[in-house]
Amino acid sequence: MSQPDQARQLISQAEEQARQLISEAEKKLSPKSFFQTIFGSYKNRTEDAIECYQKAGNLYRLSKNWFQASTAYKLSGDLNLEHNNRSEAANDYVQAAKCLEKFDVNNAIKFLLSAIEIYVDLGRFTMAAKLHNKIAELYEQGLELEESVQHYEQAADYYRVEDNYVYSKKCLLKVADYASSEFGNYNKAINIYQEIAFYDLKTQILQYNAKDSLFKAVLCHLCIDLLNAKHALKTYVEKYPNFEISRQFHLLRRIIESIEDADEDGFSKAVREYDDLSRLDTWHTKVLLKIRDQIKEPNLL
Repeated sequence: MSQPDQARQLISQAEEQARQLISEAEKKLSPKSFFQTIFGSYKNRTEDAIECYQKAGNLYRLSKNWFQASTAYKLSGDLNLEHNNRSEAANDYVQAAKCLEKFDVNNAIKFLLSAIEIYVDLGRFTMAAKLHNKIAELYEQGLELEESVQHYEQAADYYRVEDNYVYSKKCLLKVADYASSEFGNYNKAINIYQEIAFYDLKTQILQYNAKDSLFKAVLCHLCIDLLNAKHALKTYVEKYPNFEISRQFHLLRRIIESIEDADEDGFSKAVREYDDLSRLDTWHTKVLLKIRDQIKEPNLL
């Protein structure tokens, strides 16, 4: 038998075993007599049914039958929730979501939200944060950025509850980046970048990272008001003197001079020279183009 034929046979066997397990679970959930229910055997059969559904889900996953796998995990989750096994139910819903995210993102998100509700009720905020982060990524992949930002914010809040600054910061940076580059909410972005930078400045090992957040904050200020941008830059240097010797600071000074002189060529040269040394990413490019447009039309600033 060729390898492809063997693979097909294994998949077929796995699906047949999964169907048998689903059938077995359904039988276990049908009480055979009044006395079996009274004397507790129904509880044992329910636990057996949950195990059958979970095993069936695993087998369907093995055969890449994602829809049937998610259904089996959902049945297990519903039973666990019915019997107050909430942590197990949440895990089942997460497994169902993992299967559905490959072809049905909306329903995958519904399962993740069900799991989040359970984890929050149990006080497991790190798990809730991870799932909100996952939902944000799913929306991000589908370019539904407003929904993505909402879930990144919620993830950041739950990470904060657990004092997990590293992961909270990652989520907040996503929020700030999208708020500024996609939605033009520069004030919101500025507040986040400042919060992150000022927190980093409290710790010696994180201080070096502060210059990137301060750089972004000033660029956002420049999209709103030149005078406020100059004031913010001065304030940031007072808080972090080493910022003044960074490449980011020198680019900002040149940009401010170009705006004041309405010198579009000078602006382009400054950005080009900076990009030769430190490659500018998509976020920086979008925001810098916004600032350049204001040089072309000074009344915009």
